Amino acid sequence: MADSNNAFTSPGDREYPVEDKDLSEEQNEHLTSALRAVRSNPNAPSELQDIARKMLGGRLELKDVLDDPAGYRALTDGLSGMRESWRSMSPQDRQAVRATVEEKADEVEAGGGPGSAGPR
Repeated sequence: MADSNNAFTSPGDREYPVEDKDLSEEQNEHLTSALRAVRSNPNAPSELQDIARKMLGGRLELKDVLDDPAGYRALTDGLSGMRESWRSMSPQDRQAVRATVEEKADEVEAGGGPGSAGPR
């Protein structure tokens, strides 16, 4: 069932959207895109990458992430690191991040959802 062109070789990786029944199709696509980004980001903590792999592999559902001790630690530690990074940014850097987020949101609203803009 593995695609020979698949750039990810881990057994739990897949290239179709997460199908959480409590989310809309668009939300599942966004979640899948975010999980792939975390999984593939060498700067992401390994614990978060593992959670992303588990979710993409269908071994862990979104609703169960916080019930999983490793998932809880990964998310809370990750948020703590993000908070510290944000606090250490200059006001100009914070504004640049806000502008980038707003730009991405505008792209999504305009129909250029995840993966449609090509490689970054």
